[in-house]
Amino acid sequence: MNETTERMYKLVAWTSLAIIVVVTVYGIIESLYVSGEPVGQVWVGVYFPFPPYFAQPVTYFSVACVALFYSGLRLWEERIKNWPEWLLMLLQLVGFVVAFSAAYEVMYNFMLWGAIFSLACATKPVCNPDLLTSTYPSQWSLVFATRAFSALFVISGYSVYFLRKFSSSSLI
Repeated sequence: MNETTERMYKLVAWTSLAIIVVVTVYGIIESLYVSGEPVGQVWVGVYFPFPPYFAQPVTYFSVACVALFYSGLRLWEERIKNWPEWLLMLLQLVGFVVAFSAAYEVMYNFMLWGAIFSLACATKPVCNPDLLTSTYPSQWSLVFATRAFSALFVISGYSVYFLRKFSSSSLI
């Protein structure tokens, strides 16, 4: 990797980390001291910087997580390829299991979201998909859950692909 590319990945990583910290601190402060809602609902309840036409904090958080992970892997690529093969294979297995679990959660959330949204639209004249929550086993914003698990799916799926190139076998 040349110096310009490395500098670009470092900039993306540091910017992503700053976004994650700012969004997390905002969510915690808003949740604890202002609204009393769960952080996930706080991240869905506001649009920034042009309400209601731009992105929610949960969107910034999930995109920043994916960008930080990818940049970090690229910056650490030379170190990672020197790790023991058993560790690389174990991480690959864990990544595969997490990718499966995250994909299941995303599909489940979309199914639940669609059903709740259909019911809400059938009973109310105006329905907002951002306000829908799952109440079992606890209140859980479907927007937050879907974006968080989508980011987790991309991160774990890419980690399996990334670690595969350091494997001596062609199997996953």
